Amino acid sequence: MDEVIWIELLSRHREHVVRQRVGADMFTLGRAWDNDIVLDDAHVAAHHLRIARDADGRWIAEDLGSINGLHVEGERRAQTRIVLAPGTIVRMGHTQLRLHRGSDTVAPELPLRHARSPWPAALACCALVLALAVLELWLGETGEPKLVRYLTGVLALAAVALLWTSAWAAISRLFAGHARFGTHLLIASAGLLAYSLYDPLGEFGAFALSWTALARYAYVSAWIALGATCFAHLCALSRKRLPLKAIAVAALVALGIGTQSLKLSEWRANYGQPAMLQRLAPPWLRIARAEEPGVFFAGSRDLQAGIDTARADEPAGDDAGSDDD
Repeated sequence: MDEVIWIELLSRHREHVVRQRVGADMFTLGRAWDNDIVLDDAHVAAHHLRIARDADGRWIAEDLGSINGLHVEGERRAQTRIVLAPGTIVRMGHTQLRLHRGSDTVAPELPLRHARSPWPAALACCALVLALAVLELWLGETGEPKLVRYLTGVLALAAVALLWTSAWAAISRLFAGHARFGTHLLIASAGLLAYSLYDPLGEFGAFALSWTALARYAYVSAWIALGATCFAHLCALSRKRLPLKAIAVAALVALGIGTQSLKLSEWRANYGQPAMLQRLAPPWLRIARAEEPGVFFAGSRDLQAGIDTARADEPAGDDAGSDDD
């Protein structure tokens, strides 16, 4: 009796496309209709591959004279004859295949686990983000509070979050087959919550501890939060190729931080140092020890001396040229 084997066809990303049972000692693959297994791949020949069992019971894949040849996964050199050992993946055109014997062992059964719904956590994160947005608006009030200002800010933030989540859900539906709107909403709201917490805490630290870098480089934390959020979305799409995804996201974050740093450097060169704190804080929040008045006045004198020196220097350039004339 012929040994029953299974031919497993894989996509370019090693995802299962089809599994076909074969009960013969020899069969062919290609695009022609008289093959035992017909492939829909323009880069596969009409009669591309023959798989047969030799006298020793080994399964041998042989190229039938195709242009693109037969390759073992990971090797660039084409081969005419390949022994199909367990787990060997061969490629022809854009199609990859793997042979399984009926006696091959399979992985143990995984216990069935019911995944928790992401909606409670997502809605809780959304509520916290909106509450922090309202608190931020209230702390920044300098006049009579108006309801329309709060509604506009909250609705704008909610619209951005929903558009962002809908875009990722559509991408997930297209590439993974399921939208996972709740999961992507949880990821987006968690990213917003992380930055919403850092922004006031960074400003507090800059004032209370005199660490102005916390406020000066707040945009770095925004880019990092954005990168972490995008990476989490990509992980929700698929757990495959995570190192490559991490490298791509890190490169984009580094590019964004570098570009914004150059723009801020140009701004400081043209207009001076921008204000670090967006609002005044009560003195009792100050933790760092205040400098002595003498240190302040000494710094003022040094600054005045530098200004006087610069004012006394003769300007170079156009004025010097006009004297020669």
